[in-house]
Amino acid sequence: MADVILFVKEFELATKLSSACVDCNYNIEIVDENTNPQNFSEKVKLSIVDMDEQVFLSVGLIAELKRRGIKIIGTMKKINNRDRSKLTSAGCDIILTKSSLINSIPKLISELFT
Repeated sequence: MADVILFVKEFELATKLSSACVDCNYNIEIVDENTNPQNFSEKVKLSIVDMDEQVFLSVGLIAELKRRGIKIIGTMKKINNRDRSKLTSAGCDIILTKSSLINSIPKLISELFT
């Protein structure tokens, strides 16, 4: 079973994403900007990052996750080309709107873990 880490502060979004991941039999850990990447489990394979939170909208965070071999799904309410380009260049594997992410999380997880 692979672990998924959520960089999400919004309670409702965290709850929906957690439920979807748990339904797919994945362990979830919700982390914040103060979490030390050295403490991430070796089993972490995927991170979901709420890019609407300024503390998570960081090229440094994305680059650190990528260095650890963790796949990254970025999510925003509205995606603009500037942010998409910056985050894709930094290493985001997928960038989706929040509504799209919640509706397609089981399929995305399945695709990213196979």
